[in-house]
Amino acid sequence: MRITTHMLNETAKRTGIPINQNTLLDYINDDSSGSSSSNTLLDALDGNKKVSSAMTQNYKKLEKSANSLKDLSEKLSGKGDESFFDKIKESGSSDEVYKTVESYVNNYNTTLKELNKSSSMLNQYYGQMLEEAAQENSEQLEKIGITIGKGGELSIDQEKLKASSIEDIEKVFGASGDLTSKTAFIAGKVSDNALAGIQSASNQYDGSGNIYSQLASRYDFWG
Repeated sequence: MRITTHMLNETAKRTGIPINQNTLLDYINDDSSGSSSSNTLLDALDGNKKVSSAMTQNYKKLEKSANSLKDLSEKLSGKGDESFFDKIKESGSSDEVYKTVESYVNNYNTTLKELNKSSSMLNQYYGQMLEEAAQENSEQLEKIGITIGKGGELSIDQEKLKASSIEDIEKVFGASGDLTSKTAFIAGKVSDNALAGIQSASNQYDGSGNIYSQLASRYDFWG
């Protein structure tokens, strides 16, 4: 059955929509731009849903990497009974140190990448803080095979890292240094902000979905 303007006007009367303004048919079939893909009201709502969904995924990725970076930083900088390096020295398992440092670097790079591509000024500021923390320890990092690239990312020379003593690695990542304590603090702030972003983006997504449902219900031509 073809939907006519008369049918839409009758629906408008029932729903209280002013019939002298643009009809629903105008919104649905709007091609004022001369293109079949012109933005309609429902297109805009659907686009907003997609943007909010993408934002949510980006924030989730950032929160995950920031939480991992925080956990690894706290693990490496532990003191007393929680001292990671003391336990390593007792067990003699050097491989665990290399794997942990590699995980730290990977999560540092992922977190920094997500922060730098964000449009949020706060996230960009956190990215600068992470880079500064690494730059302040660049000489010590380089001694154990870790260098800082132009974009701030860290790279590992595995052979040089494994040739370094546990004591040298501890000087950079352990409690006696400030690299991991700083990154733990920054990563915690990044994670909190990412969680807030997830909640905000999800609310926008839900809001668009509700509006879409309301419109669809309101314009039930055959009800």
